[in-house]
Amino acid sequence: MSKIILKARAKVNLSLDVTGIREDGYHEMRMINHSIELADVLTFYPREQGIVLTSNEHTIPLDERNLVIKVALKLQNQFTIKLGAKIHLEKRIPAQAGLAGGSSDAAAALKGLNTLWQLGLSQSELLKIAVTIGADVPYCLVGGTALVEGIGEKITPIGDLRKMTILVVKPDIDIATPWAFKKLDNSIIKKHPDISALMALLKQDAYHELKEVVGNVFEAVAFADYPEIAAIKKEILAKGALASIMTGSGSTVIGYYADRELAVKMWQQFKEIYPLCFLSKTEESGGENYVE
Repeated sequence: MSKIILKARAKVNLSLDVTGIREDGYHEMRMINHSIELADVLTFYPREQGIVLTSNEHTIPLDERNLVIKVALKLQNQFTIKLGAKIHLEKRIPAQAGLAGGSSDAAAALKGLNTLWQLGLSQSELLKIAVTIGADVPYCLVGGTALVEGIGEKITPIGDLRKMTILVVKPDIDIATPWAFKKLDNSIIKKHPDISALMALLKQDAYHELKEVVGNVFEAVAFADYPEIAAIKKEILAKGALASIMTGSGSTVIGYYADRELAVKMWQQFKEIYPLCFLSKTEESGGENYVE
């Protein structure tokens, strides 16, 4: 095997709720996640020993602070692996954007190294490791559209979303997840998103009603400190999107479009202000990676 190439799909929250805090300090979550076409690409090469990580993005760490390295070292230690690997990470998903780029990279690393080192681990075995790496890693391992609960370990796949064009707008604002959780913990959540109603609308294919039920509890704290994020969402909704939401703890705002021409028009408008502005599309389950 000369190399393995995997796509690590970005994750978007169609709705996100924080329902409580456990005694161990972890937050209980309930959210609807889905994958989009936007993806990092990881290439794995065999190596006699040692783990080497390279990237096209000079701002990301290439040591144990990177979840890809964390995954590799964990697998080596847990399964007494003597072999090494060279991994090249082509970053396309913006960092600190709420798109789970790091978690998706970690999930791809679990899959890639499982194949490269011929560990033969099942998905359920990989999921048990994934939950020890990060809250979004189990979902990113599964991909598709899913109800995710607990601390990210309870994943219930639901039907794929209708094919839509996705507008991804990342302002020049970086929001660290610990900051967002601290702000949320120190505030009163006035409105929780109705995720059960959202699931019912998706089942009914009532996409014209999406904007009334999607929601993200982090929007209130992010909008208070960064009104620019709220302004982006307002503009997207005012110009005809089916729905719009800030994903994760921010700062990326997502717009959903049935009309691709309208999405392209909005992308052309926003890219003049925000260089990290992309057009993507909803991704079907099972389409999150490829192997060579």
